[in-house]
Formats: sequence, structure tokens, C-alpha cells
Amino acid sequence: MRAPWILYADMVSAGAPLFVAVFQRARSTAARRTMVVWSALLLVSNALALALALGSHNNHWLQYIVTPLAGMLALLALSYWQLSPVVRLWFCLLIPLLAIAWVTLVVLVEDTQTFSLVAESFAALLVLGAATYTLVLRSIRERGSLFQQDWLWIGMGLAVYSGVAIALPPVAHWLLTKSRTLVTRAYEAKAVFESVAQLAIARGVLCPTPAFRSGGSSSRASSRSPSSSSASSSLS
Repeated sequence: MRAPWILYADMVSAGAPLFVAVFQRARSTAARRTMVVWSALLLVSNALALALALGSHNNHWLQYIVTPLAGMLALLALSYWQLSPVVRLWFCLLIPLLAIAWVTLVVLVEDTQTFSLVAESFAALLVLGAATYTLVLRSIRERGSLFQQDWLWIGMGLAVYSGVAIALPPVAHWLLTKSRTLVTRAYEAKAVFESVAQLAIARGVLCPTPAFRSGGSSSRASSRSPSSSSASSSLS
């Protein structure tokens, strides 16, 4: 059965943040660099998943490796945008928490030869919560133009990307033996949202950032100086 074109488009869209960073020479910050690595990870994993599928090999196991790594990169990127050192520390602590929870759930619950029942939803929920918190808090504190902030675009992209991943894997697991057509349709819809999310993240990578600001320090600088708040500090 030939895969719908939107699924291929979704695979390619994973590289959008990477492409704009390389070909548009986007200004780099710690958060943006982390998100570019995130993009590269997804692009490579999509290519490998496609190669396995074309060779009639099971590729579900790949998600059990890529999903926690992508989740940890997203949390790391979001940590750079926190205005409080304490909150930034909590975000960093979420990274090993995700790793420990993921290994535990995979060992005790999951079958790596099919769709995830719990682990992928847990990772997505964690990233969604972190992205939503960042968007709300930074929006309240921001004094410049919101649409010139990389944390806004990347945060929204991560929220959409993780949001569609919360319920779909367990639903697909349940539907797989009942209606493969419905599973395909569900993943077509997921592909649309993921493609939009990747474009939003790519837009965030292109946001203007003053040359003297980088990494987590730019977040603190923007919160202190309204004149320098026209761009965000770093990525996801």
C-alpha cells in the first residue's frame, strides 16, 4: 500500500528548522542550536524509518529511541528561555526524569514492535506542559513585539507538535487490529499539524536576535531591558 503524500511531506518538514539555520545563516543562540539538533535528529530518524518501511522491516522500535531524545532536547531548549534560575533548574531536572520514566515504562509496559501505549504520551505531555508554561510566562513578561520572539514561535510549534502526540499512539495501538484505514487517516491528520509545527519552529529560528545576546543570558537581558526585548534569547 502506497503511503499518502502528506506523510512524506511531514517527514521532510522535520528538517525545516535545520534547513533555515544552514541556508539562511540564522543567528545562533543556545536554544536555537538545541532545536536545530532536534530537527536534525527527527530528519535522520524519518529517513531511517522510511528506509526500513520500504524494505518491509518493522520500524516502530525506532520511535522508542528517538522520542525520548527529542523530548529531552526540547526541554533543554525551553530551559534557556526561563527567566528564573530556579525554574531553569527545574526544567533541567525534567530531562533525567523523562529518561528514567521512559526506560521504566518501556521495560514494564511497552511492546517496541508496535505503537506506544503510555511512554510516548507521557513524553509529549511533559513537553506540552513545559512549552505552555514558557509561552504563558514569557508572554506576560515580554515588553517588545511578541511576533519577533523566537520563544513564541518555537514554543507554539513544540506545543502543537507534542499536543497531537499525546492521544494518537495509544489510539493507533487500539485501532491497529480493527481498522488500518482509520490509523492511516489519523496519521495523515497528525502529519498536517506536525508540518505546521515545524514551519513555526523554523520561523522562530529566523527571528532577529541582537548580536550581543546568546543562550540563557539573553532571556535575563530581555526581561531587564525593554529596548532589547525585540528578540528572544534562545531556542528549542
